[in-house]
Formats: sequence, C-alpha cells, structure tokens
Amino acid sequence: MIIPLLLLFPIINAYFEQKLTRNVYQYQQFKINEKVTAIAPKKCPQDLLNYTHSDTYVSQICFNKNVYYNVEVIFGDNVTKNNTFQLALDLTSPWTWYKSQDCMSCKKINTLTYEIDDDCKHNSKNNNCFNDQFNKSFNAKKWNDVKVHGQIYSQNSLIQGTFQTDTIQMLAYNSSSKMTISQYIAYEWGNSTPPSLVSITGLQMLQVQLINNELPILADGVIGFGFGYTETDEERAKSDADFVEKLVQEKTKLNLTKQLFALYTYESAVNFSEMVVQVGGIDEKYIRKQKSNGTWIDRLEKSGYYWMVEINKIELKNLEGRDVINTELPIKKAFFTLNSQFIELPYDVMKALTLNLQQFHSTTACDLVDSDMYILYCKNLPKSIQTDYILTFTFGNNQISINNSNLLYRECNSSSEDNRIWDCLFNIKFSQSEYVILGEPFMKNHYIVFENAPGNNTRKIGVFQAATHMYYPENPSQYEWPLFNAILFIFLFGLVSVCSITFLKSLCKDIFRSFKYRKAQNPEDQQSLRISKDIDYVDYSTQEEVQSQIKNIEMSDQKKIEEWNKQQEQFKFGEQFTNSLESNSL
Repeated sequence: MIIPLLLLFPIINAYFEQKLTRNVYQYQQFKINEKVTAIAPKKCPQDLLNYTHSDTYVSQICFNKNVYYNVEVIFGDNVTKNNTFQLALDLTSPWTWYKSQDCMSCKKINTLTYEIDDDCKHNSKNNNCFNDQFNKSFNAKKWNDVKVHGQIYSQNSLIQGTFQTDTIQMLAYNSSSKMTISQYIAYEWGNSTPPSLVSITGLQMLQVQLINNELPILADGVIGFGFGYTETDEERAKSDADFVEKLVQEKTKLNLTKQLFALYTYESAVNFSEMVVQVGGIDEKYIRKQKSNGTWIDRLEKSGYYWMVEINKIELKNLEGRDVINTELPIKKAFFTLNSQFIELPYDVMKALTLNLQQFHSTTACDLVDSDMYILYCKNLPKSIQTDYILTFTFGNNQISINNSNLLYRECNSSSEDNRIWDCLFNIKFSQSEYVILGEPFMKNHYIVFENAPGNNTRKIGVFQAATHMYYPENPSQYEWPLFNAILFIFLFGLVSVCSITFLKSLCKDIFRSFKYRKAQNPEDQQSLRISKDIDYVDYSTQEEVQSQIKNIEMSDQKKIEEWNKQQEQFKFGEQFTNSLESNSL
C-alpha cells in the first residue's frame, strides 16, 4: 500500500526556478539583394579569440548580442517596485553587472582606460546607457573598502565599472501559480502569508559607469552564468563573483545541493508552459520522451568562462541519409549562448552549404546576403528541404539534432501556386570567430543542463530533447509509471476497503443476532441460533411475543407442508388419468 503511494509521481531534485522573458532586437529589412558569398568577411581579432580574463577584465569572442532572456530581481534590502530590475542571463560572462545612476554611453571609451573622454562629458547626444523600456539604475549601499575597476570588452561592446556588493532578492517562481516578483509586490496579501524571498549576499558585482555597445542592451544589467571555476592561475576568476555558486551556498529553505542550472526556452503559439531557468536541480517535465536519457558532453578544459565543447562535424541530411553538407570543422570548438538569434557557422561551412542547397532544384539559388550579417538566403527552395532535412551536430561520439526544422528558418514565403517552392531566409549566419555558436535554434530545441562541481571534477553539459507541451501526449514517460502506480494504488485501496466493510458488516450482524438470541433465551426455549437468524429484527420486549412469533413460524411451515402434499396428490391424479386414457385407446 505504501510503495505505490510513494511512487505516484517522479522524484525531482530540489531546485530554484525563475521565469524568463524574451526581449529581442528586431532587425530591419535584410539586404537580400546584396550578395556577399564570394567576399571574405572580417574576422574576429586574435586577441579576442583567446578569450582571456583575470579578476579585473574579461575579453569576449566576437558576436552580436541581439536577444536577451531576463529575470526579475530586487536590488538592496527594500522591497519596492522601484527596486525591481530586469537582468539578462549571460552564458558568456562570468560577472553580474548593473547600470549605475551616473552611467554614460559613449563611443570614445578606451580599453583598460577608466577615464571618461572630455568629448563624452560634453556630448548631449549621449543616451546615458538607458532606453525607454530599460531605464533602471542602482548604486550599491554596501561599498567595498577598495575601489576595484573591472571591464568586459569585445569587438562590438565595452563595459566598465567598479566592483561592489549588495543584496539581491529573488522570488522562487512557481510555474503553477505563475507569480512574478512584480506581481508579488503589487498583490494585496491582507491576512494571507506571502511567499518568502531568497536573498543573495556577498556577491561581487560590477557597477557600470561606462557603456559602448553596438546594439541596444535590452536589460537593466546581466547575471553572469558563465563558467565561474577556472583550472589555472592564468584563468582565475574573481572570487565571490559566481552567481550560481552563491545561490547554492545560501542558507535558505531551498536546500540546494548541486551546483548546476538548466534552461528551458521553447515557445510556440500552442505551448502554454513558461520559459524558465532552474538552479540546483532539474525537472523532467521539460524533457521529451524521445531519448529521455539525453546526451552528456564534457566541457573543454582551458576554455575560460565559456560553456565550450568539442565539435567534430556538422551535417544537414534527411532520413534517407542524403547529405546537403557533411563537413569537418577547421576549429573544433562550439559554445552555447542565449544572446544570439542564430546558429553561427564558419565561413567555409557557410559557402559549402550555399553551393549544395542549389543542387536540389534547377532554379534554386542560395547566397550569403547582407554585408553586415552574412546570413543564408535561398530563392526557389523546395518545400521538402524544410520538412525532411535536419541539422545535426557531432560532439565526439554523440550526435545531436535540431529536430524542429522550423527553428532554422527566419522567414519563408511561397513562390509557387502549389506552395512547393519557397523563398527562405535562414536563422544561420557567418561566425566572425570561426567557432560554432549555438544560439536560439539549438537552445530552444533542447532542455539543457550545465553542471559545474569543481570538487569532483564534474564539468559537463546535458542536452535533452525539449518537451513541446507540458501534457501527457508529448511527455508520456513522465506520467506512464506514476499513472500505473496511481491506478494500482486506487484498486488496492478500493479492494481492501470493500473487504473490510463487508467483514465488519457481517461481524456486526452476527454480534447483533447473538445479542438478541441471548436476550430472548429461557430454559424452555429449544430454538437454535439457526432459527434466531431467520427471525426478522424486531425489538421484542416480552417473552410471550417471542413465543408467539415462534408459533407463527411453525404454523407457516405447516401450511407449506400441506400445500406441497396437495400438489403431490394432484400430480398422482393426473398421472392415473393419463394412464387410463392410454389403456382405453389400445
């Protein structure tokens, strides 16, 4: 009885969950008529390809951050609407940062020079780091004793500030109640007990004064989910700057034990689940049944703060095994990010892809277009390519595919009356760094777990097929065994209950009959307990009534005997009459 009850639902590790909101930079019309396939693009400078960093500076591999997945937090000790901030998850940054009240944006900020240019100070066109949607700023109240500068820089971005500490408060988001921290503040709790907030203290964060970014930053700051632990002194990260480590170590009711986090970012018009990040554990409801064990990939050593893995091959093929591309890579490295809307591939791979796609139809023409983007565009592309061909990545001995092919296409328009031929703009573009950048198409297709446990040398990434619904048809593996146990438990419980009730009812009847028999019993009474069982349950108050009832029963039995004797005599008479007729006929 107890075992089925314990197995009703899957056991899930404790975790801390936060809702994610997607904020995306909307590109204007791409220059699809500007063909750049034969023009070699500019590549990322070598000093940035080394992704060096220390406890005061970080260099980042070149790519444009054009999408942000934000969580809501409270800075400081006061829980007010003015103190709520939207911070973006950044898998390519080891630091958390926010905009200070005197933050300034200017293109004339020099790397490793923490001084504001005079032209910046007097330029009225500076936007002071903010925009209409993300205009929050904060100055830490718990200043460090020593003013330590820090900066994050890449080819397209430069962020400078000083390290400070203050409290970050977060609400443990519950996907069933769907309450965010803003709703928590606005809700009138009355006599109800509000959920508790989780406070993170002692986290070293960069309070930013200077920003130079090519694209707008669609957040009030960043939470660094980059790899915090590094293997060598040359790659040491700043102490007390690892957000995940701090959250797991907090002495809260969360009781987190694992230094890992997981991301679920799938969304569609028919998907009613939320995009979430989970820290400390995982939830199987976000995993699709197919290959539910997933694939675990070891993180590359000496890859700085990046979640970087070895990648060996990229293929675009159908179920029959026909390849569009089957390419070995010049640099066998790939890293994960939430900040790119694209899969970004090396230039040689992109050229091979454009040439091979044109072989499927005589009128198909594919090119890299737009000198700023080098994005893949095809005219007169057969519909079968979109539906039948899957992009597959080989990581060591493991192959992982983007099964939802719709994620690979940014926009498609029919160019034939029968809708078999389409003009398509892909979510695939050139990578400035020659690394493979696994952006949104890969991230949305999977539920991805990032585990970092320095004590036992566990540094790996788990990739699971994402559930496209939170319902039974898409996710049966989660419910089949619990459902069987639930049915078994209900059956056993019902069976035991029916048997128990039947036994108790019979026992009560026997006790009641025995009691009535003993109450009516006297020395002249020769009736057995068997006769007393046949007596209806009438409350007789006197012995005379009992004797009268017994006589009635005897008279009733006598009448039955007389009626049976009459039936026998009638039968004998009928038999004699029949015999006499037969003899006369002879």
